[in-house]
Amino acid sequence: MDYLIAGLPGSVADAESSGDFALALALIDGLLRRRLPKALAARLRFEKERIFRLRKAYAFGRPAAQRAFRRLLKGFRNSELDGWIKAGHVSPRIIDGRERFGRAFAANAVFCLPELKGRIRTPEAARRAAGKEKLFSRVDELSAGARPAKYRVRARITLTLKKTPRYKVRCWLPFPRVGDQVSSARLLAASHKNYRLAPPDAAHRTIYFEGKDKRFFAEFEYDISEWTPPPGGGNRIPPSAGRYLREEPPHVVLSPYIRGLAASITGDEKDNYRKAGRIYDWLTENLTYNFTLPYGVYEGIAEHALTSLRGDCGFMALAFIALCRAAGVPAKWQSGWAVREDRAGYHDWAMFYAGRWRPVDVSFGAGMRAAGQERRRRFYFGNLDAGRMVANSEFGAPLWPRKRHWRTDPADNQMGEAETVSGNIYLDGFRSRIKVLGFERLGQRPSLPARKSDRTSAAPWPAAPKGASRPGGGP
Repeated sequence: MDYLIAGLPGSVADAESSGDFALALALIDGLLRRRLPKALAARLRFEKERIFRLRKAYAFGRPAAQRAFRRLLKGFRNSELDGWIKAGHVSPRIIDGRERFGRAFAANAVFCLPELKGRIRTPEAARRAAGKEKLFSRVDELSAGARPAKYRVRARITLTLKKTPRYKVRCWLPFPRVGDQVSSARLLAASHKNYRLAPPDAAHRTIYFEGKDKRFFAEFEYDISEWTPPPGGGNRIPPSAGRYLREEPPHVVLSPYIRGLAASITGDEKDNYRKAGRIYDWLTENLTYNFTLPYGVYEGIAEHALTSLRGDCGFMALAFIALCRAAGVPAKWQSGWAVREDRAGYHDWAMFYAGRWRPVDVSFGAGMRAAGQERRRRFYFGNLDAGRMVANSEFGAPLWPRKRHWRTDPADNQMGEAETVSGNIYLDGFRSRIKVLGFERLGQRPSLPARKSDRTSAAPWPAAPKGASRPGGGP
């Protein structure tokens, strides 16, 4: 994503800010006819792509927004929308001279205004409560000193194009990455006989298909352990972890604001484990969960999260990573899915280094803070449940084989990517569905048979010590 390092020329930025995207595109085309520095030319070429994505992302006018609120909330009045806009809880944008709303505006209003939850017509939280509570009851056991267990999870992901393709489709689906808390992964079934499976420890692990088809799927099984390393760990940083102190433009930039905020949070603390803990505490106290636009439209995610003080799981993870690096604590990305017996969804979290790599899930912690579940909130600093499918260990790493066109999600791969010779296939061109087929604690029931294998061993995680100094909880 180096194409975002250069800033936009003032004339282009002003046109976009005023909502005149047509003028912005005309200005970009004029600039690209000149001899420009390589970085600036790349930035301007991507800006044309970014404008295309912004137009897609802001899909609703005001009448559609009002209808969406009426479907969601009992007793909604149109005048309420104006008040929420003035208070910053709903953020429309002027695009091509018209007021437009992003796709998640209604849900985000509820996140910002918890009092609206009582007016929701079909509370999603109530339908999900049973599955969540089973996961968090296990978190409570781990917080009380239970030894970590290993689980076997079986799942299927299917990517279906909305239109029959005219050309051969190249498709990348996420696949479990072996390493850290995942000890092995096996392919059980696939939509195509000819596929390419990325190496077990690939930064963005995928299974790749080609074919003139509408439907691609992979069914797999993986073994994953709960992760509860002992707290503490010292300040020695090996070279392998030291690389995670650097900036990674454009989304992890250690600006004066971020450096100053990190210093104010960590104060005179010298211990890296406790520095990371202070950063986690500050973020879970001050950030509000919000759905975001597709990541491809943002120019600096960590800065955006730490100035707006809201964002989704990935924004919160990048905010933690940036603040840790600014404070001298190595930190990096991990993502894939959050998985329970009844469902799975896309999810991002982070890791930090203090004697060893340790997990941290800021969005689960912020959710537990909002729910008043302090013990569970504390668990998600330095510990992690087994309800994950880990596919990605880096932010913005290349896919394998390399993609020829822009990626739908430049951050990582959780839902799948597809393209043809004519260009990328965007979110409005396909549906991605995850189905959890099995979730069992090993040692309790027979495991499922595997037909394909790429077993790689990983070191077992140590048992959680009783009375660990930082137990706690989830979303």
